[in-house]
Amino acid sequence: MSFNFTILKADIKKNIIEKINNSETLKFEFIQISNNKDEDGVCYIKRPHFLKCEYDDKNQKELFVNNKSLVIYHKRYDKIYNYPLSKSYFSEILSKKKFGRIISEGSLIRNNDVIKVNCFIKEKGEIIFYFDIESFELIGWDLIDLNQNKITLKIINTEKNLNIEKSFFKIPKKN
Repeated sequence: MSFNFTILKADIKKNIIEKINNSETLKFEFIQISNNKDEDGVCYIKRPHFLKCEYDDKNQKELFVNNKSLVIYHKRYDKIYNYPLSKSYFSEILSKKKFGRIISEGSLIRNNDVIKVNCFIKEKGEIIFYFDIESFELIGWDLIDLNQNKITLKIINTEKNLNIEKSFFKIPKKN
């Protein structure tokens, strides 16, 4: 019986990785919960190196990943904050190869509504990815960094393979 369940888990992971590999670009709405604060907005991904998230907040916050840079820009105050991309999970999420590898190596838990894949990366912490049980689409994640800070991201209304130019992901310069 456990042998069949192991095969089933391998098939589920294979289906998830196929979904990942079949999307060059993504656009999705999100709800992010961190430090007991809810934020929402929209994100755009162009694999393997680009991410832009626009938050619906008074600071007009934007998050950019562009190759090796991770930047948070507060448009309202024209403030730019640079962070090391190497300490975030974005390089794994944006790269199909890295994402596929951590899904393959992660532990899978399936319940009635969702598939969870729990992954741990020594230098970064724990991340639990959530996938729709029928479509195998990514629907969110929980991050617990090395300082035990938790960030939950819920993904809604995903669109795939849109035409998004690289220039859309250009990191702003301070005025």
